Amino acid sequence: MAVFLTFLLIATGLAVDGGRAYVVKAQLTKAVDGAALSAARNLNSGSPRAQAEKIFRANFPDGYMGVSSVTNPTTDASFFDMRTDDDTGVNIVTVRATAVLPTTFMRLANFQQVVVSSSGEAQRRMVDLSLVLDVSGSIGSKWPAVRDAAREFINSFDASADRMSLTLYSYTGKVVVPMASTRGFDKVAMKAAVPNSLPGGVTAMPEGLYRGWDELRTVTSGQQSGLRVIVLFTDGSGNVVPGLWDASGTAKGLFNSDFPDRNDPDNITTNSPTIQGLYDTGTGTAGPSGSQAVANWNNTTTWSGARWMPGTGATPMSSHQHHRSSGITTSFPLLTNALSVNGMAQSSRRPLRNFNTTQNRFPAEVFNIRNAATNLTEIIANAVRSDNSGDYPIRIYSIGMGELVTLTLGTVPESSESVLMRISNDKRSQDYNSAQKEGKYYFARTEADVGPAFQALQSQIVRLSK
Repeated sequence: MAVFLTFLLIATGLAVDGGRAYVVKAQLTKAVDGAALSAARNLNSGSPRAQAEKIFRANFPDGYMGVSSVTNPTTDASFFDMRTDDDTGVNIVTVRATAVLPTTFMRLANFQQVVVSSSGEAQRRMVDLSLVLDVSGSIGSKWPAVRDAAREFINSFDASADRMSLTLYSYTGKVVVPMASTRGFDKVAMKAAVPNSLPGGVTAMPEGLYRGWDELRTVTSGQQSGLRVIVLFTDGSGNVVPGLWDASGTAKGLFNSDFPDRNDPDNITTNSPTIQGLYDTGTGTAGPSGSQAVANWNNTTTWSGARWMPGTGATPMSSHQHHRSSGITTSFPLLTNALSVNGMAQSSRRPLRNFNTTQNRFPAEVFNIRNAATNLTEIIANAVRSDNSGDYPIRIYSIGMGELVTLTLGTVPESSESVLMRISNDKRSQDYNSAQKEGKYYFARTEADVGPAFQALQSQIVRLSK
């Protein structure tokens, strides 16, 4: 009986202590997996190990299930490891931990403790990201919130492995921080390049988007990150058309203001818009300069400085003379039937009007300038998403801020939100293209919502990079 009871107690010990060890193993695995994933999400914050320690301790507290000791995540060098695969640009985070569980009945068989070990691994693809910021005057007093949110967004990426460029657009698009050919970027310089005060100006979105696309293309094939992204921020639609408007041979942009009047609190919209320019697409300098008021947006008054839309024939063309990458398209039609707007061909939904058969050109009137600017932005965005010259396709994400993006404007009329959804190829758009990479549009109702919008976008990018 004594021998039998001894074996019975040992068998019971195996069941009890084995069950406890199983539970400890499961919880330890959960803790290291969570720690590794959290560290991967925070690779760019400068403290991925600290985040891993925090998550590990939260999931595996001291004394859990009676363990006598567990890996100290702060002092144990084997707890955390991070490395980058130079060939693929993938960051790999590994978290390892060991727990010692004292036994109960198994001590009868001289087993004093059970050692349980586990490891977790998480990977994150590196990102080539082109940040394109609207710095036009309509942003006004909201700029400090935009500035701070943009800087925090920049800070959330890995300065040693991700790549990032910064383009600002108002009178034209200007690359203030180019994309590096090697991995990494100067995070301090990038954040400092976001202006402290609002530069102001008009909204040359087509040129800003074009320059942001060009920066991604400067990274040669074989060196590109697995995730290539443009992030576009704005408080409205583009309203500048870049082209060869005069005989100078220099690409310039012509602007007209937002219409019709929607009684918006910032008094941005009007029934009597102005046409102004021309703005050099390289410098943003006006020449010839001038601003011409139009009594009614729907009349046929043309700007005296540029009576005709750029390019001859039924398909006028834009011009983009400033770029760093080779092989990029430098001219686009100002309308096309290859894209749709709310299910209808763009060229029918936003046409150009009053074609002059003598001049073989369309007149530079408010109706045509506005439609051409919006058409061109969508045409360039489609070219970005269709670009197959690199190793990986490009996604576009956009953030629209304020009431202006929700107002129905222009000749259609339509909201800037609908245009931004089309630019991003957001699934919520009626014109979503399943053959291209899906992006997303984020809405920030007020300046207080800009930071959360950038954070949500950053989380989306990190999710895709796993």
